[in-house]
Amino acid sequence: MGFDHAIVIGAGIGGLLSAAALSRRYGNVTVIERDRLPDVPLHRRGVPQDEQMHAILAIGQESFEDLVPGVAGEFLRAGAAWYDSPRGIASLSSQGWAARGPSEAWIYGIRRVVLEDALRRKVTEIPQVRIVEGQVVGLHPGGEDAVRGIVLKGIGRPHLHADLVVDASGRTSHASDWLAELGFVPPPEQEIVNTVSYATAVVRLAPGTLRDDIQGYLIPPLPESPHGAVLLPCDNGLHQIVALSQSDSPPPATRERLIAHLEAVRSPVVAEAARRADFLGDPKPFRIRGSRRRRFEDMPVRPDGFVAIGDAVLALNPIYGQGMSVAAVEARTMRDILLETADATGAAGRIQEAFRPTLDFVFDSVVRSDGVFPGAMLHGLERPAAPKSRVLGALATEDWKTAVALRYAGHYFSAEPLQAPEIRSRARAWAASGRKPRRHDPRDIPRAFDGAPLPR
Repeated sequence: MGFDHAIVIGAGIGGLLSAAALSRRYGNVTVIERDRLPDVPLHRRGVPQDEQMHAILAIGQESFEDLVPGVAGEFLRAGAAWYDSPRGIASLSSQGWAARGPSEAWIYGIRRVVLEDALRRKVTEIPQVRIVEGQVVGLHPGGEDAVRGIVLKGIGRPHLHADLVVDASGRTSHASDWLAELGFVPPPEQEIVNTVSYATAVVRLAPGTLRDDIQGYLIPPLPESPHGAVLLPCDNGLHQIVALSQSDSPPPATRERLIAHLEAVRSPVVAEAARRADFLGDPKPFRIRGSRRRRFEDMPVRPDGFVAIGDAVLALNPIYGQGMSVAAVEARTMRDILLETADATGAAGRIQEAFRPTLDFVFDSVVRSDGVFPGAMLHGLERPAAPKSRVLGALATEDWKTAVALRYAGHYFSAEPLQAPEIRSRARAWAASGRKPRRHDPRDIPRAFDGAPLPR
């Protein structure tokens, strides 16, 4: 085993970023994609949710640019919006509207199909990378406890040899079955089943819809109010409106039904924007089962020469907008380990293990949020305990630095921003005062604070 040839299964976001990462160490990287890839930004069958809203978090876009230098410029040339998310996006928690202030978490607003098109063009410029059409139907063994390639659909089931195989085939990955066919005990799985239905509409907002200090709204569902709404900027002056529900209710598929859904949300601000907006087509409905983690890092025997990444490992409730950023962090971690590795033997296991901290943080946060909904079913998991304190959320309704620190935790997959001495001191003072959030009017959105950004 060496560093001659790596194969990536799937040419979605995780697959493209993996190819870029592997190109720093392997002489040839082949990406196998079962879809015919479009030459322009279009929906494709293998990504049924690509017309839904997607978001790149701050840590994700840093990883994108690190892996594929210049891709941020491609996003801007494609018309992406560029904005300070913690300052510009008004977020309504169970305790009220969060305060907003300047941050270092500036992000791009861009539709998934536009983003993937721009990323694919940059990755195909890498000399070591080629994307070919084909359908993978199995893994090819290579000695004891090793994977040494893939099996392709076709006459005679031809196989393609590789020193490393990376599965980036997404939620529908068959890797567990393929590994079982080779005699491995499949990875244990954990799942929280909490049906999520949502629909995304691309719109052009009427002039004056948004206040000058607001770029969008985030109103997540709550157990007592399962309907939610999102409005965010995307590319070329457009916005995306999402009607979402953590319930079994069907997602709205027409403009009228989407607006009716938005009118049931606990703040009317997105519904008011939608009523005045020019819809560029019908909403695209979608339903998803919940979140599932395949714990490849905990397999009793890890297959050498095989790594799973992205949704193949952690398929998340899309409400939180974490999936692409998790895949980007994983791809960057894989690159860094490979660049430090002289002997390829055992590298796949080290890579899979190195994903653990990111996966733990993200999955645990989703379980804590979604596990409180009535009817949520947990498999391989314990139901999360009720939070011991709601001080930070309460304080965030008035203190912009605490609110931004909470957003940093989500943007950078780390609780470290909340451990800063200043934030801890503010939280202690709030708790000692016995104060409660003052804003309860769902229309009363406090203005954003100005000044120097909160340091990460």
